[in-house]
Amino acid sequence: MSPPSRPPVPLSDADQARLRAEELDKEKTAQKAEKPTSSLQIKIPMAMVGYHISSGNATLDAIVRTAAARNGLDPCLILSVMRAESGFNRSAVSVKGASGLMQLMPETAARFGVRNIFDPEENVMAGAKYLRFLLDRFRGDVRLALAGYNAGEGAVELYGLRIPPFLETQNYVRTIYARYSGIHLGTPSAAAAPSLTASTPVVDSREKIPTYNQVIRLTSSSGGR
Repeated sequence: MSPPSRPPVPLSDADQARLRAEELDKEKTAQKAEKPTSSLQIKIPMAMVGYHISSGNATLDAIVRTAAARNGLDPCLILSVMRAESGFNRSAVSVKGASGLMQLMPETAARFGVRNIFDPEENVMAGAKYLRFLLDRFRGDVRLALAGYNAGEGAVELYGLRIPPFLETQNYVRTIYARYSGIHLGTPSAAAAPSLTASTPVVDSREKIPTYNQVIRLTSSSGGR
């Protein structure tokens, strides 16, 4: 290589700082370009602030906020589940025996230390603890946590960490997830409704699928229905 026509001139401190700043800007731009575009089926953060839906009862809302704070949950998620489960009716009892605002099965209530299943504070606290347990068990996947709340975590695991092929459970997950994701993604519920096809196992028509109640009996605990 031939020598330069002019000897190199040392960069001043200001020039070096300017060039370094330009390099950092280029690195940040490249990193942003590499980030994948978020899809609809995201794991929604559990501690979002600045948005709140209400049950219409200030006392109940305060209980929900406390339960959410203690368990690292989004109060909107608790309220979305409560609305689907009981319609905010503290005296609600399902035909399967689920009771109270969060429609706890007796086994689930006992598991989380509930003495009076119709006491709003005890019921909501236990429901929130169960949601936190399910989210931890399914690595933050909101849809699987909802499926576990409805059908029991054992049913979700029985079907390979997928939403069980029960019509009730699939409609339950679709309805709540659509409403909840619509809150945080700013989309209408219908548009936010995810397809459950990808999470529903393909079952051979010759295979005998256990019924909902059979699955519940096979698991150590049941969900909120």
